[in-house]
Amino acid sequence: MYKALEKVFALFQKLMLGLITLALAAMMCVIVVQVFTRYVIFYSLPWSEELSRYLFVFIVVCGINIAVSREKLIKIDAVQNSFKSLRVRLGFDIMHAVVGLVACILIAIYCTDLFPVGRVQKSPAMRIPMIIMYGTVFTGYVISSVALFFKLIEKLKAFFDPKNYGVKISSKDDIESVMKGGE
Repeated sequence: MYKALEKVFALFQKLMLGLITLALAAMMCVIVVQVFTRYVIFYSLPWSEELSRYLFVFIVVCGINIAVSREKLIKIDAVQNSFKSLRVRLGFDIMHAVVGLVACILIAIYCTDLFPVGRVQKSPAMRIPMIIMYGTVFTGYVISSVALFFKLIEKLKAFFDPKNYGVKISSKDDIESVMKGGE
């Protein structure tokens, strides 16, 4: 059951990556058109900055779950890398996943406070209901919570795997594996 859910979520993430790619292409086109109209035609489109800002928000909040799954989030791991034990490092990864999961859940919960306002409020230039943007942020953090949950399960399995007991690794090995493209 868990493997099936993981596969479905991986397919969903591929779909999200495709949507993010389309949103990035659309954002670039809108910005190019805005620059052209502003500096060549000397007319500024009133909706272009707002649309590019909303597309950027969509790209960021929907991309968080992909960054979580691929372990590409920014973190300060100097303390974590000072330990040689694989299990200690996995313990730090578990702590990072738990903190991230709690943060994503809290942000998603607090996004729901904006829903009543978003139902009546419209964006200034495009006049779209703001519930769309608030819902996008909410959905992005819910999806990120799911990605963090899967990552937490993966790290817990590795932490409790008996073959990882007593395994020592060096920070030099980690740096070399990252440089070779490994995880």
